[in-house]
Order: sequence, then C-alpha cells, then structure tokens
Amino acid sequence: MTEKDLNKPLRDFIAPVRTTIHVEHTVEEALRYLRDKHITDEIIYIYVVDEERKLIGVVPTRRLLLTELDVPIRDIMGTHLISLKGSQTLQEAMEFLETHHLLALPVVDDHNRLLGVIDVGIYLEEKVDVASARRRSDIFQMIGMYVEEGKRPNAWKGYRSRMPWIFCNMFGGFACAVISRVFEIVLAKVLLLAMFIPLVLTLSESISMQSMAQSMQLLKKQHRKWSYTIGSLICEWQVVALLAITSGVIVGTVSLLWGDGIAPGFVIMFGIMCSVYITSTIGSAVPLILHARKWDPRVAAGPVVLMFADVITTLIYLSLGTYLLL
Repeated sequence: MTEKDLNKPLRDFIAPVRTTIHVEHTVEEALRYLRDKHITDEIIYIYVVDEERKLIGVVPTRRLLLTELDVPIRDIMGTHLISLKGSQTLQEAMEFLETHHLLALPVVDDHNRLLGVIDVGIYLEEKVDVASARRRSDIFQMIGMYVEEGKRPNAWKGYRSRMPWIFCNMFGGFACAVISRVFEIVLAKVLLLAMFIPLVLTLSESISMQSMAQSMQLLKKQHRKWSYTIGSLICEWQVVALLAITSGVIVGTVSLLWGDGIAPGFVIMFGIMCSVYITSTIGSAVPLILHARKWDPRVAAGPVVLMFADVITTLIYLSLGTYLLL
C-alpha cells in the first residue's frame, strides 16, 4: 500500500452496508428484515438507522439473537459508536481500526447519513476470521504495519508532531524555577528540603507515569462501559494511595537521619503523599481526556503528565514547607 493510496478519501473505498435495521423495529422485525435480504457476506456489525438513513446506533449480533423477540431495537442498541466522514483519508480509517481494535467502521456524510462501511478485509488479501481472537490480534498488527509502511519518513513532519509536546516539558521546568524562586526563603533556611527535591519529583513522576500507563491500557479495551472505566480508576486510586503512603513514610523516616528534626521530615513525608496522589490522578485522567478530544495519547500524554507532575509537586512541597517551617 503506497502513501498515495493512504491519502485518498474514504468514499473511494467504502463498501455498501446491507446489515442495517430500523430504529423502530422490534427484535423480531429486525431479524425478519435481515433474513429477507438473503445476506451471504460475513456479518460483523449491525447498524441502526432512522427514516433518513441517519446512523443512530449499533447492535451486537449476539445481543440481537439472544434478546426476547418483542423488545424494541431502541432498547438494546448501543449509541456510543465511532464513525468516520467520507472526506477523511484511508490512512485515518486504518489508524482508527488499529487503535480501537474494530473490524469495521461506518462511514457517514456531513448529515450523519450512512454511506457505507470500511472493513479490515479491504487491507488484507486473506479472509478475516472474526471468530478467532488470536487471528484478530494478528489483523491489527498487520494494519499497524501497513500504516507505517505507507508513511514516508519525513524529519520535518516528525519534528512538528513532537516538538509542541517538548515545549510542555520546557514550560514545566520554567514554572518550577519560578516556584523555587518564590519559595527561596524556606529553601535557604531548611536546606534539607532542597536536598530531597530530586527524590520527591522522581517519585511523583514515576507513579504518575505508571497511572498514565494503566489508563493507556484501559483505552485498548473493546466496548468498555463507564462502570468498568470508573471501577478501574477507583482501583488505581486505591493502589496509588498505598504507594503514596509507603513512599512518604519511608522517605520521611530516612530524612530524620540528617538530624534536622521531625518537622522537615513531616513536610517531606506529607509532601510526597499529597503530590503523588494528586499527580497520579492527573496521570490517570490525561490519556482519557486526550482520547476524548481525539488527540493521540501515545504522543501527548507523557509530556503533559510530566509537566503537571513537576509543577504541582514543586508547588505542594514548597508550600507545605513554608507553611509548617517558617
């Protein structure tokens, strides 16, 4: 697949959709409607449309077959679906398929009317076996390779896509320098706080990046529900709380060996606990926010999380020191 092919609009590649049902159908009417079409192609997704053929939702095949016949389609369809515009490129479609691990994507016009579907089979010469989980994994690996092979290496494009996020790190460093200058009195009077700044920042950055990685894994889950997402985040917050308490107690206790008293050790301990918990919460949220904004979390999340971790940790740590020690 060449770069020229990847930049062509989707309307040149879409296939017609025969597996559509009406939003006002019951399950029985929908099944009868699909049987009357005598569909011989492999059914991947069943899309729900209205009178104007506007895309409204999607119904999993398993749910359609196992639900009572008199249940309205409106009650069992999912409304959280990903669609593409006909003006978008083939490369964008492949990247969406790879990122979200979908076997097909509906394509709509500017009025959300269903135009057709983009199927993974378009990119693969061999038949797609949707029943094999192992095969599905191979499919998305192949799509990812095709996308990369179709991109011509370009240093300027790579620079433009990555440099803005490097500015995040620069901004974070400048902000930390300003914060340190504002709190220079406490740093001058309590040298122990200055000595432990690198360790406090390291702990905050490391644990927040771990939380970010957990959210990145969460984004790879197919058909995740809000209840699953919230449950995963709550579990992560519980883990972070234990990590924050353990790290704070150990470092705060060790700081007592310098003989500066209990108060600086308490500031170090409490500063680590607060900053780690807050920055890890941000680390969990940033990939989800970037994903919702349709930005690539794989490129942007790391620099953004590190910027927040450095700035917030420095601010909390030195604010506590000033309040409790001066």
